Amino acid sequence: MSKGLYTPLRSFLKPFAVPEWAKILKDIPIWKIELCMKNTPIHEWHLPGIPDNFTVHIKRDDMTGCSVSGNKIRKLEFLLADAIDKGCKHVITCGGIQSNHVRTTAIAATQLGLKVHLVLRSMDVQKAEEYA
Repeated sequence: MSKGLYTPLRSFLKPFAVPEWAKILKDIPIWKIELCMKNTPIHEWHLPGIPDNFTVHIKRDDMTGCSVSGNKIRKLEFLLADAIDKGCKHVITCGGIQSNHVRTTAIAATQLGLKVHLVLRSMDVQKAEEYA
């Protein structure tokens, strides 16, 4: 772990077990924070008009068991672990006013005890002021 790690956050870090197929990649994370259920179900969809020799499946990331859902939470498990490992106490992120990424980052970082700073953009100046 990095020197100067913010001690109360240390307990959130879990060693990341790299899958065999990923070991050839560069910059493999060392740590992960478990923010959601690891395995969510994959369901087959029966859609009209799909050829008989074709199937459609959907990964149910709406069932992560977390207060926020979707694929954004999965990347944050690594990004926030890296921030904590580096001793960060604050997280800065940016996006549109209704960005799922910004909302998910704000919730997850706050739950971990990190201070959150959001840079929000909008084409509508009046609406941007309402969020300030």
